[in-house]
Amino acid sequence: MIFRNTIRLLLSNFSNVWKALLYYVICIVLTAAVCWSVASPVIYNLNKAGVFADFYALLQSFFDGVKFESVATSLNSIIDTAWNVISSNFQFNYIFLIVWVFFVFPFTLDLAQLAMGEVLYGYMTSQVKYSFTGRYIKNIGKSCVYSLFRYLVLFVLNVLAMSLLVGVIKFVVLGGFVNILLALLVFALSLVLFAFKHALVSCWMPGIAVLNSNPFKALKQNFKCVFSKFFSIFSNYLTLVMLALAVNVMAFVFTFGVSIILTLPLTAFVFVIFQMVTYFTVNGMRFYVYPDMFITPQKYEEQDKIKKLKYLI
Repeated sequence: MIFRNTIRLLLSNFSNVWKALLYYVICIVLTAAVCWSVASPVIYNLNKAGVFADFYALLQSFFDGVKFESVATSLNSIIDTAWNVISSNFQFNYIFLIVWVFFVFPFTLDLAQLAMGEVLYGYMTSQVKYSFTGRYIKNIGKSCVYSLFRYLVLFVLNVLAMSLLVGVIKFVVLGGFVNILLALLVFALSLVLFAFKHALVSCWMPGIAVLNSNPFKALKQNFKCVFSKFFSIFSNYLTLVMLALAVNVMAFVFTFGVSIILTLPLTAFVFVIFQMVTYFTVNGMRFYVYPDMFITPQKYEEQDKIKKLKYLI
């Protein structure tokens, strides 16, 4: 039911995908501009070591249908080369780039979540269409606090997930049936961890948007909501993570990477919708998915039937 209602809300609010796309493009351009101003020594050293040439060759071999083991070996070599270049020529520029790429950039992306949540809240409860830009400006302070503490709460899980993905590449490079099985196992664990991460804070942002509460109070309520139906929420998120991965990989392969420009913001918006639908469902709240379709929880349907019977009597 959560999946079905998520798709319905996505279709009825698809114009917001373009707003998300525009916001993410602005963030990417800003990141590229800032990083370029300090990245010249880094880029020079990486280019001198052949990292960019090897990565371009890797992309060509990937589209030419080379075996996954060869792709993984090449990617592992590129990662090792880049790491050796950075560690042997360590400068302040590297610290700045690492902080910007792994903290500032995801932080700015997360700033749009609360604005999207409030836009969806207006539609789901009363068919009101809020302005994304207006909600973004109105909630910028609260969004900053939420994004910062969300990053800190999930920091360990994010680092662990990235380590697991690097471990997948390492096992594939080693080759052999056992190592391939280990790679698949580690990859499955990384998907489970991603799903667990999203499920753990799935009701945090919606709590802020719906109740207009501060991020700390909403976090406390989030844990109450999540752990009341954790296995149901977690299983839904695990399915969503696998579907999102499959859609993005297929889109990347069949369109030579072009459609990723649309599928990534689409995926981000779907996750925001999923959070809102999860929150409304867990708390037994009524909501619109289409202008002429209103979702009513089972307990409210029973109450409405009783009221109708009382009225007839």
